[in-house]
Amino acid sequence: MQNDKIKISIIMPVYNVKDYLKKAVDSILNQKFRDFELFLVDDGSTDGSSEICDELNSLDDRIIVIHQKNLGAHNARNNALKKAIGKYVCFFDSDDYIDSFMLEDMYNIAESNNCELVISGFYIHTYYNNEDFITLDYIPNIDKSIVCFNNKYDFRKNAYKNFDRNMFYSPWNKLYKLSYLKEKNINFPITYRDDFPFVLNVIKDIENVSFTKKEYYHFLRKRADSETQKYVENFYDKREEEHKWMIDLYTYWDLINDKDSFEMIARRYIDRLIECMVNLFNKKCTLSLKEKKETIYKYLQNENVDKCIKVAKPNKIYLKLMYIPIKLKNTNLCFMMAKFINLIKGRNIKLFSVLKTNR
Repeated sequence: MQNDKIKISIIMPVYNVKDYLKKAVDSILNQKFRDFELFLVDDGSTDGSSEICDELNSLDDRIIVIHQKNLGAHNARNNALKKAIGKYVCFFDSDDYIDSFMLEDMYNIAESNNCELVISGFYIHTYYNNEDFITLDYIPNIDKSIVCFNNKYDFRKNAYKNFDRNMFYSPWNKLYKLSYLKEKNINFPITYRDDFPFVLNVIKDIENVSFTKKEYYHFLRKRADSETQKYVENFYDKREEEHKWMIDLYTYWDLINDKDSFEMIARRYIDRLIECMVNLFNKKCTLSLKEKKETIYKYLQNENVDKCIKVAKPNKIYLKLMYIPIKLKNTNLCFMMAKFINLIKGRNIKLFSVLKTNR
């Protein structure tokens, strides 16, 4: 494909996803928008995904395959980012798929509004067995179907609303201006769940951002080995690090004392503290019951708990109830709560997904 016709560079890391890869790529090849290049970065796959990449490459000259040893999704994305030549770039996962108008619609929004970033709604399909799943949709908190922020101050002041809608945690519901990423020297960092710090770096100094309520991206929560399903060691330390990122961002924006913004940060902290407690009851956690209680006690002594629990305002009754043991700093009640939530997560993923989404 001629370089001057490439408007969008699509980057897709590939690692052991042979059962999903063709559907993901087909959803891109079937786009109404045709002027793109697609990087399939095989990150040392061992299940046949590597061969599928080469097969797809032979079928369409817009597909570029990069083979590398297993270095992680962050390295795969950064590797392709160096070679991308589109005006815009997007990052998709190889076990998801997109609707056929996604690229066209988001490209038109970006061009019409001189955007550095376009953010759309998305779907999460959570499977509770091999065939059945529940679909939950995530839509930006905006007043119209498309809203454009043309200065950083308006965007920053309203950002808390869309942190609450999970618009800033993942890279795949977005179209980025490539020159902006290169100008700011923004890459995917080497850290746990590199998506979030990447997006934080993108929005830190952003000027022109558009949101659309349309939902195009389909995130599949199905694989047992996915980041969202497995037990995570040092999960608490990683969440503390994330909280620091949020504090640093809002301090940089001079909005750390903004009431609405800090309430969102505080509520986010407490919700993720509960996640850390639940993580202790994953079947792969080797801590004894006594050690789990000691760990929860340690969590509750963190000064961030005192700062955030006073400010956080959960909007659901069940969340208000979950906050009570934390307010009381009652280790035993927190222990029982986390054990119960993990039980629901294991036995009724449908209910767990609904509750988590609507928190």
